Amino acid sequence: MKTLLAKVVLATSIVLATPVLATPYCAGLENVESLPKKYQKRGPFYSDAETGWIIGADQLKADFAVSEEATELWRLIAAEFKTRGAQLVVLAAPPRPLFVPEDVVETMGLDGGFDRRALSQGFSDYIAALNQAGIVAPDLSVLAASDVSTSIYFKRDTHWTPRGAALSAAYLRSAMAGSAGREALPEVPFSADYSEKGSLSVLVEQVCGERPRPETVPAPVFAKRGTASDLLSQEAGGPRIALVGTSFSDRYQRDAYQVADALAHVLDGTVENHAVTGGGLVGSMTAFIGSGALDRGQFQTVVWESPYTAALTQVDGLRQILGALQGQSATHHTPVKIGPVGDAWTGISHAFDAVAYSGLEIETPGRSIGTLVVELIDHSGEKTRIKLIKSERIDPAQRSDRWQVALAALEMTDIARIKLRLVGQEATPGTELRLLH
Repeated sequence: MKTLLAKVVLATSIVLATPVLATPYCAGLENVESLPKKYQKRGPFYSDAETGWIIGADQLKADFAVSEEATELWRLIAAEFKTRGAQLVVLAAPPRPLFVPEDVVETMGLDGGFDRRALSQGFSDYIAALNQAGIVAPDLSVLAASDVSTSIYFKRDTHWTPRGAALSAAYLRSAMAGSAGREALPEVPFSADYSEKGSLSVLVEQVCGERPRPETVPAPVFAKRGTASDLLSQEAGGPRIALVGTSFSDRYQRDAYQVADALAHVLDGTVENHAVTGGGLVGSMTAFIGSGALDRGQFQTVVWESPYTAALTQVDGLRQILGALQGQSATHHTPVKIGPVGDAWTGISHAFDAVAYSGLEIETPGRSIGTLVVELIDHSGEKTRIKLIKSERIDPAQRSDRWQVALAALEMTDIARIKLRLVGQEATPGTELRLLH
């Protein structure tokens, strides 16, 4: 009897020592091969049906490392905005996994592959580097330690909530004013509701066969003077502000989370929204630059909204943005003779000193979306490849068949040859290459 009792006590202690595990919506979410093709690169997905949280593996691998090249390009981009009378500031959404409660992370089995401290520090270092380069940006990762941390992001969607957007705008205002600390949102009632069906809920439905319920969260009610779409905006006064970004500010092809309203409220001005869903790092910004609004002196502030999945560290994208800015102000265009450009590489023998020029411009008649790869080769045979992207998400009226790339901060300067490739496209006759300065 004594032995049996000891076994029962031992078994009970083992059960009590076993950690509580999450109940996923279904096992298929954690099997990459079971996911729809468009989600496979983002998976596996970890979930807890009890709390509602869903996290994709792609969100755990964010890389915020900043190169010297990126830092120099930031400085030059900010300077281009300044010469046009506008201050460029960044509103960078922090990594979503930081806002998942630690006990939920543990039950979902993420604690072994998710370094919360490293992810938080990497993001903070990235934000610090932006500020050191002269671009004001608040470190929104501090919201993860606040008493409203679980209300910043949706549990079943990758975007911030209206409260998360509004608090982010308040922190930006504080950073622009040069103050530190945790800023509260100026008095505004959260008396409305917003219901989000959730992009990750769609995934659950496709894989598990049943769709989770929508999330309903509080939404702010702002005064009507704020955005450029308001009838009163022309009479509102205050600084004119441009918002350039992604689906965080253009969800469902509208500003579902009221980012522009929040910015107008905290900055006491009028906001014109140029965000584009799916535009990526380059799309909305190059379209905004191409609109000529900067050169017309319309804005005092440009808010560059950037999600955690597309940090502003990708050098090729920065070169394309700086090239677009410099292309607007270039006074000399030196033509270089080339042949048709398509999916096969086109080589151009043309030696030049990259220091003497601001950038390259390639005009591809009839080709205003896709990927153009530029390869620069110096006299020693060293190569540098730069990938330029034009998104199909950009409104056709705002597209351009001119591709610009900045030559600043290149390690190589004695260019001997150039190669061009328009990925997946038939050869485009009439393609022109110009050196800008």
